[in-house]
Amino acid sequence: MRNKKWLKQMFLSHLAILCIFGAAIICITFIITYSDLIEDIKKSNHAYASQVVDSMTTSLKNVERTLAEQMVKNTAISDFFNANGSGSSLTNYNASKELDKLRNNPLIHSVYFYRSKDQAVLTDSYITDLSRFNDRSFVRLLQNDPPKSRWSSLRSYSEFPLIDPPERILSMVQKVGTEGWIILNVKADQLLTAADKLKSHSQSFMSISDAKGHPVYSTGPESSHSKLFTRLYSNYMDWNFLSGTANENLFGQAALLSLIPLTIIVISLAVIVAGFLYVTRRSYRPIEHIVRRVSSYHQEPKMPGHDEFAILEQAFDDMLIRMNQIDLKEAENLQYRQKQFFSELQDYENLVPAEEWQTYLSLFNLPEHSDLIIVILEIDKYVPLLRQDRQSMISSKQRLEQMAAEWPDPALRTVCLDWISADRLVLLIELPPLVKPEPDGHGDRMQSVIQSLDQLRILAEDKLFFTTTIGIGSLVPELPFIKKSFEEALTALQYKMTAGRNRILVHQEMKELEESINPLYFKWVEDLVHHFRIQQMEWRNDFSRIFDLLEDQLLKNEEIQLLFNYLTHRFAREMEDTSPTINEYWHSVTHPRMSEALKEMEETPEIRSLFSELLDQLYEQYNVMLESRSKDRLIYEVKTYIEDHFADYDLSLKSISDRFGINGKYASQLFKEEFEVKFVDFLIGLRMDQAQKLLRETNESISEIARLVGYEHVISFGRIFKKMVGMSPGDYRKRMQTARGQADPV
Repeated sequence: MRNKKWLKQMFLSHLAILCIFGAAIICITFIITYSDLIEDIKKSNHAYASQVVDSMTTSLKNVERTLAEQMVKNTAISDFFNANGSGSSLTNYNASKELDKLRNNPLIHSVYFYRSKDQAVLTDSYITDLSRFNDRSFVRLLQNDPPKSRWSSLRSYSEFPLIDPPERILSMVQKVGTEGWIILNVKADQLLTAADKLKSHSQSFMSISDAKGHPVYSTGPESSHSKLFTRLYSNYMDWNFLSGTANENLFGQAALLSLIPLTIIVISLAVIVAGFLYVTRRSYRPIEHIVRRVSSYHQEPKMPGHDEFAILEQAFDDMLIRMNQIDLKEAENLQYRQKQFFSELQDYENLVPAEEWQTYLSLFNLPEHSDLIIVILEIDKYVPLLRQDRQSMISSKQRLEQMAAEWPDPALRTVCLDWISADRLVLLIELPPLVKPEPDGHGDRMQSVIQSLDQLRILAEDKLFFTTTIGIGSLVPELPFIKKSFEEALTALQYKMTAGRNRILVHQEMKELEESINPLYFKWVEDLVHHFRIQQMEWRNDFSRIFDLLEDQLLKNEEIQLLFNYLTHRFAREMEDTSPTINEYWHSVTHPRMSEALKEMEETPEIRSLFSELLDQLYEQYNVMLESRSKDRLIYEVKTYIEDHFADYDLSLKSISDRFGINGKYASQLFKEEFEVKFVDFLIGLRMDQAQKLLRETNESISEIARLVGYEHVISFGRIFKKMVGMSPGDYRKRMQTARGQADPV
């Protein structure tokens, strides 16, 4: 080894991670400290504001309580307000003494009574008329607009203006019945001293404003200089309180508070780095030893700046490449051997040597003696479904493989599976050997296989794009006999056309139920063709007897195909002797569809339904050819009937067929040939012409017009009208009215 580059890279990479981790811890520590500092400042500001509000509120409530206690059952105050005229001097004196008692509270600036009946004002020093009283404007304001709250807004007042300068006061007003008012004035400046007394530190400030936003009190800088402040509102005084801390150096304070934990973190990171460096150096020696051993078997890469990891990486890459190549070869070999196994099953002529069967036993991990069975899953209606949705068919086939490999019965194991054709999936299934053979054990094991396969069939019907018919061979004790089970499973599927699809066909059961062809079939086919040719409706009974016979018998698909081919062959020979028109219809329409049905349809009832429809159409064509002379008269009667009854909701090809006794499709074909227009288009044209006439010449509603021309739903009428005319019925009526209005003056 030329250098220790990989060791340096590893150390530097881990060092970078430690640095990032340490930086993250430092940032988180500082952020937490900063957040706690902000939270403490907010709590301090809120506590300061709350204490100021509580202190002022308590002081004012004490004043209010003092006034209330003084007035309770106070006869001197009651006598003053109840006195007539100016009252007696004694009454005034006694009431004045009560006022003097209230002045004992240092927070109270002044108190006076106002008696409204004679507009007398009584203070603790004198009684005077309101017109000569200094605070008369406030009293008159009370008379005109009584206060909504108990305390007034901040104002200036002096009881003796010649002696004392005006002071800021708050006035509490209490009405005494209808006789007058008691006005108690509180010193606002003394009340506000609580804000200074309760300051937590010199940086705290307080700003107070009244309900109108007028400043009442302020200490320290303006609130706009602070980032953190608390705002409170007092319902009792109707004032706003704003407290905060001026000139906060939050970053500096947070840095100072987090200095100790950050120092501890940095020291811890340094210790970790030193310990990591020591451990890395200790761990280097065994790694170096491994790299040297690898280098002795592997050439070092010739590239500048290489390190020991390049040698290890290249060695492991080569090893993985070799292992992947081995795995791919084994998988390809396994897949090829499975394909070869199923190909040999289908090869009926060549026998597989015994030694080759031994290789298959090891390939499939099978014991020499074990019960095996072949099961073939055939997709029903494969060709039509493939044409319908190719992608769904492909994905469903893949899902079927997974379902066949994951048995609901854990006692069964799918040894291998393969598609022997586009619609047939073959399964080789192993059953666990019986510990103690029983006389009827073989039948019970077959029933368990059938039950598990039936669960698989039901699951496929529920989850997949198609249904499946399952053919089952017989159980064989050893792998060399598996061809017999495969041939039996194929034979079981041959009964699908008569037994039905989407079911399980067991070879032994089908063989026991198989019947020979009834000779009556050929006689009834001759009767069917004869009665069809001479236009006797007895041919329908012959047709029903033939298919009733086929549906009651259990025959192989090849036998059913031969019988149907005989039926079509007899009709083909008979049609050769008819007119060229009927012969051409047989070869262009009837026979191709019958042939296609025999290829794609898998059950006799389906073929019966299609053959019946095709022969009905052929019979109609045959009748048309024989009754061509009366065709023109009939189709003109149909046209006249449509013109007279186009407004009928129920007018359709079916009603025409019922009225005139002809097939609906045949009537439509005759109508198209005679008038070169389809029946539907002719009917819509009549209805649209009448609808345009009614829209132009009447004021009927659009829904009524739709009913009059044969449409039960106005939405259908509007859609067809717009398609045929190019605009909606409402727009057509407006355009016609506009055109008529413009033409009237001319």
